[in-house]
Amino acid sequence: MEVIKTNIPKLDEAFGGGLLEDSILLITYDTYSQGWALAFEIIRNRIKEGDFGVIVNSVLPLSMLNMELKRVSFNIFEEGEKGNLGVIDVFASFYGIKYNQPYIYYTDMDPETYFPKFVTLYRRLLEERIKDRRPIGIQLTADGFAFLLGEERELRNFQKNLAEKENALLHEKRKRPINIMLLNRDRVSNRYISWLSLYSQYQIDFSSQEGEVEEKIIVRKAPSPNFKPATYTFKIENGKIIIV
Repeated sequence: MEVIKTNIPKLDEAFGGGLLEDSILLITYDTYSQGWALAFEIIRNRIKEGDFGVIVNSVLPLSMLNMELKRVSFNIFEEGEKGNLGVIDVFASFYGIKYNQPYIYYTDMDPETYFPKFVTLYRRLLEERIKDRRPIGIQLTADGFAFLLGEERELRNFQKNLAEKENALLHEKRKRPINIMLLNRDRVSNRYISWLSLYSQYQIDFSSQEGEVEEKIIVRKAPSPNFKPATYTFKIENGKIIIV
């Protein structure tokens, strides 16, 4: 399987070269952490390499989300207009928000109809925009889906999605995706975290330090036989991510 570089040297080194295609990277963090920003640095770097960004949003109206992303100089609407990114907006689908931008995908949803409608939206995005590019997806956020759908239902949906991915791997000839899950540990149960950790091939845990600008990172999990868990420090300065 192809190894896809994040183009963040410390991470690629820790992972054994990069992320395996079709893998899942779980990024966990606490309430005051900025660790979620790492996912947008990865997606920005991969867009520069010709890949296509996919944001699956369950937590905020896009205008508010875009304001949050200003701190890492990422603009959803600019990347969407350039043809580099699409949004599957589950938040908008649940709460009746209607956007005019063609790269924002939504429909009427509720917990019972979520999964088949999500699959339909993703297939549309794949055919209309992703095409032959590699999707780099961010689930924003796993705790947001647990809130909307309930943890038990979301875990079952996740298993169904893994089955969809496996069938696609076996029967479809296209570039395989990289999937990034963002998870605030303070918003979900330990049981939910344990299941998501099981499903993920890579895991990074962030911990904010009271009174400190820098955060602690533990690169906890990777499938490389040469992988050794590593610890770093992380901060955002002038819109840029710094890992030491």
